Amino acid sequence: MASVTNITDKLEQEAKRMKCKIEIEALESLLSNIGNVLKEFEESTLTFQRAHGNYTENWSGASRDSYDQYVQKLNINEVKVVELGNNLKNEINEQMDRLHAKVEELK
Repeated sequence: MASVTNITDKLEQEAKRMKCKIEIEALESLLSNIGNVLKEFEESTLTFQRAHGNYTENWSGASRDSYDQYVQKLNINEVKVVELGNNLKNEINEQMDRLHAKVEELK
C-alpha cells in the first residue's frame, strides 16, 4: 500500500512540475510578444520623430503651439508606455523565476 501512495505522490509531483513548465512556456511567449510590441512602438516613435523633424520646422503661430502641445502629450505617453512595458516584463521575469524555483523544489 505504501508503494501505491508513493507512486501517487510522485505522479502528483510530476503533474505539478509539468504545470509549472507549461506556465513558464506561456510566460516566455508573453514576454516575447511584449518585447515585439515595445520594439514596434519604438520604431513608430522614431518614424514620428523623423517626420516631426522634417516637416514641422517652419511651422509657427497658433498651429505650431497646438502641435507642440500635442507632441508634448505624445512624449509623456511614450514614457508611460515604455515604463509600463518594462514593469510588465520585470513582473513576468520574477514570476518565471518563482516557477523555475518551484520546478526545482519538485524534483
